Amino acid sequence: MRVTIKDIAREAGVSVTTVSRVLNNKADVSDKTREKVLKIIDKMNYNPNSIARGLVMNKTYTIGLIVPDISNAFFAEIAKAIEDELRRYGYSVIFCNTDNDKEREKESINLLRSKQVDGLIGAFSHDSKEEILALKKAGFPIVQIDRLVDESQIPSVIIDNTVSGYEATQYLINKGHRRIAHITGALDTNTGIRRADGYKKALQDHGIDIDEKLIFEGDFSQESGYLAMKEILERSNGLTAVFAGNDMMALGAYRAIYDAGLKIPEDISIIGHDDFALASLVRPALTTMQQPIYKIGKLAAGLLIDIIKGKDNKELLIVVNTSLVERSSVKTIN
Repeated sequence: MRVTIKDIAREAGVSVTTVSRVLNNKADVSDKTREKVLKIIDKMNYNPNSIARGLVMNKTYTIGLIVPDISNAFFAEIAKAIEDELRRYGYSVIFCNTDNDKEREKESINLLRSKQVDGLIGAFSHDSKEEILALKKAGFPIVQIDRLVDESQIPSVIIDNTVSGYEATQYLINKGHRRIAHITGALDTNTGIRRADGYKKALQDHGIDIDEKLIFEGDFSQESGYLAMKEILERSNGLTAVFAGNDMMALGAYRAIYDAGLKIPEDISIIGHDDFALASLVRPALTTMQQPIYKIGKLAAGLLIDIIKGKDNKELLIVVNTSLVERSSVKTIN
């Protein structure tokens, strides 16, 4: 038997009008009531005619999400937070994974526009700047996460990657390390560039010369961390510590160090970035800069909803703080 809007209202103990307002994402419904109604809709497997609803409201109640690597636990957590938050407002998510392929990234932007999504959230490379600016010019609702396209002036939720990279490197310096390598993230992204800037500034501020032979570019993947660390070990004498631009690359560096017959932190200390789930499970547990990953996703989703609703939200650049999580992968040099 087909479930109707009246069945939903009866089960939730609210009026048919209230259920309709939830389905149409009206503002004058409390969060508590909205969540209750949405749970019952899910429980009773109610499926309103979304095509007809979209024609009437000129909306599809779908949001596009573009991430560069869903196998990276950071982006998996981001995606979960975004979907959780958008569901509260009656939106579903169309997801695109680009595998760090710049052409696929551009194709994904165009694909999602063709699907007539109501808005877009994405972590973009600088290669997509033209497409991003075209969306902005067209007044299309868009929010950037993690990877900020410079000078785009598009609403964003990020961390201060320069400060975070600085603090990670300064932590190693304070532990007595002077020969510190850096495995950068992809340098066609704001994230990779700014964390490298922070690394260099920390060295300069502490009177340590920047040695370009100690800087190796990765792409945020575990394999790139492994290959970069192998090169570092072959070329760099006297190295005592490494700042990996994210935890995935740090795990790759772990493998390369162990393959070389060395130990962490006895021979080489490592600090990562992000604090995804595996960081505390590897041995030794990884010291890292923690991002509030779920919070970033939730804030990004909320900001996009505000833009779609036409709210005058002046906080178009939301910067959240990172914090050091000290574990066992860094030793003190006396």
